[in-house]
Amino acid sequence: MTSSGISTDQNKNLNRRLKGKFYPFLLLSVILVSQLVGCQIERTVDSMVASPTPTTMNLTAETQTQVTTATLPAVTATESNTLVIWLPPQFDPQSASPVGVLIQNRLAAFQKDHPEWTIEVRLKTVTGKGGLLDSLNNTSLAAPGALPTLIALPYPDLQTAALNGLLVPLDNQMPEMTNNDFLAYVADLGTVQGKYYGIPLAGDALAMAYHPLQSPYPPSTWQELSSQHLPVIFPAADPSALVVTTIYQEAGGNLMSQNDSPVIENDPLQRTFEILNNGTQSGAFPDWIAQFSTFDTAWKAYNQQTSGYAIIWASQYLTNPPSDSELTNLPAINSQHNTLATGWVWCIPLNAPQSEETAILLAEYFSDADFVNQLDQLAGYLPVYISGLDRISNPKLKQAITNITSSALILPIGNTINIINPVLANSTIQIIKKQIYYEQAVGQVLNSLKK
Repeated sequence: MTSSGISTDQNKNLNRRLKGKFYPFLLLSVILVSQLVGCQIERTVDSMVASPTPTTMNLTAETQTQVTTATLPAVTATESNTLVIWLPPQFDPQSASPVGVLIQNRLAAFQKDHPEWTIEVRLKTVTGKGGLLDSLNNTSLAAPGALPTLIALPYPDLQTAALNGLLVPLDNQMPEMTNNDFLAYVADLGTVQGKYYGIPLAGDALAMAYHPLQSPYPPSTWQELSSQHLPVIFPAADPSALVVTTIYQEAGGNLMSQNDSPVIENDPLQRTFEILNNGTQSGAFPDWIAQFSTFDTAWKAYNQQTSGYAIIWASQYLTNPPSDSELTNLPAINSQHNTLATGWVWCIPLNAPQSEETAILLAEYFSDADFVNQLDQLAGYLPVYISGLDRISNPKLKQAITNITSSALILPIGNTINIINPVLANSTIQIIKKQIYYEQAVGQVLNSLKK
């Protein structure tokens, strides 16, 4: 398979078929238009966003990506030869960041290999009105002819979109795609109910940051972590209770029964709340972490201190690693290491104006392992390919990321989070504020789920 995912003969046949087709007129409101060097790429900013583009990781000179803009003959866009891609702001090809330049060059390379196409990139906010999922849902209902050829979605949104019938199933195409060296944790990153709907692009997972000068050997178990006196900062008021869910799963707890209904088990839950209680009593989980409802606020609080630990998303550390901190995987319960993972995937909207063959061609081109490995490293995400680990030059960081990805589990299905996790979050706050004994909290959670 070539870098575009098809053989030379297949590519010739595909081009002949595509050139004989007529595509409907596509024209959306354009807010910002810019021109790539030698490659006409339009970019529409649908919503102004305040979040900055993530910075690159600290790399050695040998591993930094050197990218230059290719000089190509200009191509005049027409209504029938435009392929549209929807991206979040952190993948903006018109930004001056290394990520933007890398994506810009990949777009230019596609144009060079397939001069019959012009690519139009549109930016969408990650969440909210006018965001990726909201736009996909509304456009699918009201104007399917305006759907993109390819869209990047975070995994939770892929789940929702797939269950709502908005995406093309990729089961027939994935056997060839899975010949790539995907890491084990992304096996489920593009799947919903056993079917493939997305191609892994970038990964993320919960991890722990610490100060090596103060804690050269960070605790390896939750029991050790909760018994020491340094503060462990995490969003205790997180409505999704992701940290607590992780501890519960490490304790052997299930969140789904055999008939796919949400469930909480007594013994793992009791062990989870006992760890929280021990950390509250020792000072490891101070009551002031109950004010943090997001990982961003917890990460900010950690960086304002010179001691302690922070449970964060790995990408928060990797986008701009603090000089006084290092990254490691989450502690274990006994020898069982688990961490919750998520990520970004390429998806093909159902009923998009271009043919499925064309969409697959574009998706495979932007799933090339070399390109994705560079993108993940520059954007501060976990690699999705085994070969992506080899790009990490720092041996200690490489080992940490290897440990994180090898223990990562994809986030639970949305309905489970919506039903169970708010109950866990409420009890977590009560335990940390010493408003309830942990045994009472166990009964409180189990009783609430029986109603």
